[in-house]
Amino acid sequence: MDVSAIRRDFPVLRDWVYLDNAFVGLMPAQVRDGYSGYVDQWYTFDTTGDRTILQEWLAKARRVREMAAAFIHVSAEEVAFDMCTGSGLNIVVNGTEWRRGDNVVFPEWEHNPLHTHTTARHGVEPRVWRPVKGVFDTCDLERLVDDRTRLVQVSQVSYVNGQRIDLGEVSEAAHSHGAKVLVDATQAVGALDVDYRRDGVDYVSFAPYKYLMGPAGLSFLYVKRENLAELTPDRTGWKNQIWGGDNPEDPVDLGTAEKFEYGTLHFQGMYAMERSLEYLNSVGIGQVEKRNLMLSRYIYDRLSSLGKKLWMPSPSESTIVSYFQEGALELAARLKAMNIKVTGRSAHGDHIRVSNHFYNTKEDVDRLMENL
Repeated sequence: MDVSAIRRDFPVLRDWVYLDNAFVGLMPAQVRDGYSGYVDQWYTFDTTGDRTILQEWLAKARRVREMAAAFIHVSAEEVAFDMCTGSGLNIVVNGTEWRRGDNVVFPEWEHNPLHTHTTARHGVEPRVWRPVKGVFDTCDLERLVDDRTRLVQVSQVSYVNGQRIDLGEVSEAAHSHGAKVLVDATQAVGALDVDYRRDGVDYVSFAPYKYLMGPAGLSFLYVKRENLAELTPDRTGWKNQIWGGDNPEDPVDLGTAEKFEYGTLHFQGMYAMERSLEYLNSVGIGQVEKRNLMLSRYIYDRLSSLGKKLWMPSPSESTIVSYFQEGALELAARLKAMNIKVTGRSAHGDHIRVSNHFYNTKEDVDRLMENL
């Protein structure tokens, strides 16, 4: 991996030490070119043959769907486009047939907790998987799941402390009682080499504006093929209508995840997303993960050598390292004034969150450490 060449694709790195990728990732020049390509095509109405502009956009969407599916090791028929991670999670929650007395299980620090207006209306009991000394233990999860559990929701990587959850263990615990597994993977996809077919999870929602270096306002929902028939779309529009009257557009295949797409997609985002996936594929996600974990371990070790109180007892095999820090918000603001970007939060106890990506260097980390 030629890190120097890669860093030239991210002009902001000339001036910034950017270690806040768990908040918003950086955009390489190629992704910006993708946005411009969409605008230029529309501006000039440059279409192929007798295609309409909508047909051009839909063709791009098909390509991006296939690329995204391959990136997470599932089939294109199992992937739907959506607008944000939370929307994808809600498609699953709202499309599930609930019965009073059902329960759901989720970790205490979920960014989108599985206690919604829908579950509350149906009398679904929320069961909270609580950490012990800042860490979630699968044995504690197993004690919460029973035969009335319908969904177990987890973040593959915690946005708070970076803990990487073993999805295989979660799937085994849930499936042994007939429950489904719903995953928020926004802090994982693009940073780690993921395989959701291997992990056995049922649903995965993720947004690309962090580690995938892609657009905001676009997200992906994976629905395992075996779950497609039983999950009812929670919204209906021109794209997935079930009304039998005339429809000028081609109907979607209701046997695929496309049935959850009800209207016009974020086509501009598709053009940017294509470039992002091409970029990551050219580097190789295995190499990206290897470098990411090397850097996060370096961050962990440097913080430990400074005597910082780290959240995790050992490196978490993710790109997020958090440590407790009095006055975290003020420190983060002071660092930003020096062109060093991390997250400072008062929630969950004052802490600083450092989150690298493959374009970072040990020199970036050293500069941060010199100014803590």
